[in-house]
Amino acid sequence: MYAEERQERLLIILKEKRKLSVGEMSEHFNVSGATIRTDLRILEDAGMLTRTHGGAILRTRASFEISSDQRNEVNLAAKQQIGQLAASLVEDGDIIVLDTGTTTLQIAHHIRQRRNITVITNDFMIAKSLEDVESVQIVLLGGVVKKGYHCAVAINGRSLLDTLNIDKAFMGVNALSLNQGACVADIMLAETKRSMVEHANQVIVVCDHTKLGNTSLAQFATPAQIDTIVLDRLPEDAADYQEAGIVLLSARGQAE
Repeated sequence: MYAEERQERLLIILKEKRKLSVGEMSEHFNVSGATIRTDLRILEDAGMLTRTHGGAILRTRASFEISSDQRNEVNLAAKQQIGQLAASLVEDGDIIVLDTGTTTLQIAHHIRQRRNITVITNDFMIAKSLEDVESVQIVLLGGVVKKGYHCAVAINGRSLLDTLNIDKAFMGVNALSLNQGACVADIMLAETKRSMVEHANQVIVVCDHTKLGNTSLAQFATPAQIDTIVLDRLPEDAADYQEAGIVLLSARGQAE
């Protein structure tokens, strides 16, 4: 198991139990205590947990609602791989949505060579990353600024989306399942995402495989609305998603 994957799973378990010992984590992941302590130090530096004597506790804000800067520190290598693969789906002349998020920001980094494309986004960091690219037109959606996320949500964002024709929408998630669809932890953010999905000809979800099979507060896309999922590696139940008509694209190939 990759270190980034183990750290992501560690956070998921900690979100459920709120407190864990090094011994418990070492036994669960079948790694040494020294390895777990290294993981905890990395996650503490990212602001997601607090180390205690012999273990760790979850920080109050570290549920699924962590800031953009914090999320960018976790599983970065996987996000870069996902972003590069997802970017290969963007063609010259496309009109695309890049939803707010650290994985979609990686897509932005890999589409700078595309010609005559329009990028619609509510993410300030994505807009800034493409501002100097002459061949990319940026449409920045407005609304209420969501602090800690470098983005705007709701209000006039939805009305502007009502006037736009979108080829592909690249969407980030907090959780995704075949029962609940694509979900996030913020209701206002879900409303903006929902409008992005409704106006796109093709919906592409980008996430690491640990997000699959989970749920969160607010749904923004049903399973039937999702065309493709781009992820770091295929989950064990990949066939179930394929049977539902969803294409799975993996940066690492087949499930291990």
